[in-house]
Amino acid sequence: MKSAIAALLLVAAPSAVFAQAAVPAATPAAPQVKVEAIKAGTGGKPPEHGYVLINYKGMLQDGTVFDQNEQMPMALDEVVPGFAQGLLQMERGGRYRLTIPPELGYGPEASGPIPANSTLVFEIDLLDFKTPEEIQAMMAQMQAQAQAAQQQGEAAKPAQ
Repeated sequence: MKSAIAALLLVAAPSAVFAQAAVPAATPAAPQVKVEAIKAGTGGKPPEHGYVLINYKGMLQDGTVFDQNEQMPMALDEVVPGFAQGLLQMERGGRYRLTIPPELGYGPEASGPIPANSTLVFEIDLLDFKTPEEIQAMMAQMQAQAQAAQQQGEAAKPAQ
C-alpha cells in the first residue's frame, strides 16, 4: 500500500511541477502617470476629448525646463497620452505635479530638447476646460457675431 501511494506521488509530483511551470508569469503593470496635488482644485474634472486652459512648466527629471506657457489652450486629443491621462485626473482651479513615464510621453523618440526615453515632469495649473460641444457652440457664436458686424459695416457705407 505504501509503495502504491509513493508511486502515485512520484507520478503526480512531476505533473504538478509541470502544471505550475505552465502558469504564465504575471505581466508587468502598465506604466501610469503620477498626479500629485500641490493645491487641490474644486471645479470638476475635464471631459475626455475636451479642451483645457492651463499654465504649465515642462521639465526633465533633473529640473531642466524644456517648455512653459501661461493661459495655453490645449486639445486633450492632441497631446502625448500621459499628459491627457494626467489632466483628466485634475480639477479646475488646482495646481498639480504630473510625472509621465517615457512610455506615455515621447518614448524612444527625441523631441526637440527632450531626449529619447525621458521621464517628463510638469507643474500645471488647470484654469478651465470645455467640452468639444461647448467649443463648437462658442465658435458658431463668434462666426455669427463676425458676420453680423460685417453686414453692419456694409450697410453703414454710403452709396456711391
